[in-house]
Amino acid sequence: MPKKRPPREVWIEIRRVVWERDGRRCVRCETSLTLKECHIDHKISGKLGTNKLSNLRTLCRRCHVLRMDMRHRGMIAKALEDGIIPANWRDLVWED
Repeated sequence: MPKKRPPREVWIEIRRVVWERDGRRCVRCETSLTLKECHIDHKISGKLGTNKLSNLRTLCRRCHVLRMDMRHRGMIAKALEDGIIPANWRDLVWED
């Protein structure tokens, strides 16, 4: 996530716009998602990332967890516990 976060009210609207733009689906696996369950991913994260719509995409939880980005490693344990990803998750990691 970029260093500066937008106010919560602004982020809620950005999430909705990105989700609708992406057809209410994960752009990777095309699973249909509700606004509540979607994850908004920064294509470029960290200091170089922005909250511009062109840098954001809708992912399902599974695809978000499996994206090759060191910032996402904190989600692995919970996803394993919840059965979202299998024990061999390393074979499924993707990058773009």
